[in-house]
Amino acid sequence: MGGSRNCGKTTELIKISHEDQKYIVCSDRRRVEHVSRLARQMNLDIPFPIAVDELPLKGEYIKDVLVDDIEDVFLSLVGVPIYQATSSMGLWRLDN
Repeated sequence: MGGSRNCGKTTELIKISHEDQKYIVCSDRRRVEHVSRLARQMNLDIPFPIAVDELPLKGEYIKDVLVDDIEDVFLSLVGVPIYQATSSMGLWRLDN
């Protein structure tokens, strides 16, 4: 999903995580704490988010994940900002 900053993307991701019990991957520990705190404020039970420095994920019980702020996750992985990217995933836009 896409949209401007503070339009509710992370809130929607938390709802999906709660409904499907999927882990959320975040760029760093600070963001993990933010997502976890937001889920608690929403009274939604989600698997504890995962920081990039905890990757790669091992174990057969995690089949797929959700990613919060993908551009920040890519920056953490690659070390430089992503200029452009492509995806075969369908994206949906959240409006303010």
